[in-house]
Amino acid sequence: MDNQKAVWDRGDFSVAAVGAMCAPASFRLDDGRTIQPFAIAPWSDNPEGDPRYDELPPLLKRLRGDWACIPFGMPEARPDLPSAWVGNQVDTESLRQYFHGPSANLPFKLERADGGCLEFRLDFPEDHPIAWVRRVIGGVPGKAMLEFTLEIMPRETIALPIGVHPVFRLPDAVGAAELDVGGEAIKVYTYPVDAEPGVSKLAHGGVFESLQAARDKNGAPMDLSRHPLAVVTEEVVLVGHADGHARLTNRADRYRVDLHWKAKDFPSCNLWISNRGRTAFPWNGRHCALGIEPVAAPWDLGVAVARNDASPLRAAGVRTATDFTGGVLWKTSYSIEVSSL
Repeated sequence: MDNQKAVWDRGDFSVAAVGAMCAPASFRLDDGRTIQPFAIAPWSDNPEGDPRYDELPPLLKRLRGDWACIPFGMPEARPDLPSAWVGNQVDTESLRQYFHGPSANLPFKLERADGGCLEFRLDFPEDHPIAWVRRVIGGVPGKAMLEFTLEIMPRETIALPIGVHPVFRLPDAVGAAELDVGGEAIKVYTYPVDAEPGVSKLAHGGVFESLQAARDKNGAPMDLSRHPLAVVTEEVVLVGHADGHARLTNRADRYRVDLHWKAKDFPSCNLWISNRGRTAFPWNGRHCALGIEPVAAPWDLGVAVARNDASPLRAAGVRTATDFTGGVLWKTSYSIEVSSL
């Protein structure tokens, strides 16, 4: 299966086999315009014919849009993490194979195509504690909205970090898009180390009252509510105690994106701020996008950190994993709506 496409009365969307990644997607707005809000990596489908492309992980080859991460994050804890963050290393080999898990790297099988709805399933490797994952993506009749359903069937009783990973394109002008993550008691937690060594600017291990209140390593203001940022950087930020709603307002192109999710399932919102900070192939300093990712996870630091009951995030009351019961289906849903300004 290559790309599958579905059409509904307010738009259309495509889904790639690997990761069941959703993008591009066109939303027809009330003012008659059509908007494609998702980020699609400039190296997708290898337009330059670079032989190094074949060596990339599946997740990177056609990086685009929205996908599910089970488990969420890196397969092994970073060796440079402060000791407070690292619990017991993961001894389950199947959990150490893929960044963001099999669901982000293996091809899904199309199970159903019904009008403006597509349903996909991925059977995990037999030695994995998760048996299978299902993604259902459908356009909402009469609305410029996509609804997503995620089902996870565990083989074992286990705690894992999980999340979904929508990534949105940004305008060219600095600060021309505004981000708001809802929640009366949110806290903004910055990465405990450089997200991209030698490149990231944010203070390590900071806790801030809002996206606007963030500070860099020198204590200078670094407003994370306006994008693209004015500096070349790569940041991963966790917004804890979120209420299940985030809005990205693109002033330059006169539209907004509203992302809604169930806060009981994903109590945090992980932000991947990719501001041309990665220079190695295939990034080559050209990737500028914003991931707005509902999660139960400690940033993207993986299973070992997620299971550490004594981590600073856990001490602050931030849930960093989901408890699965073997043989009991886990299910959630979320939506993405586009509207004109």
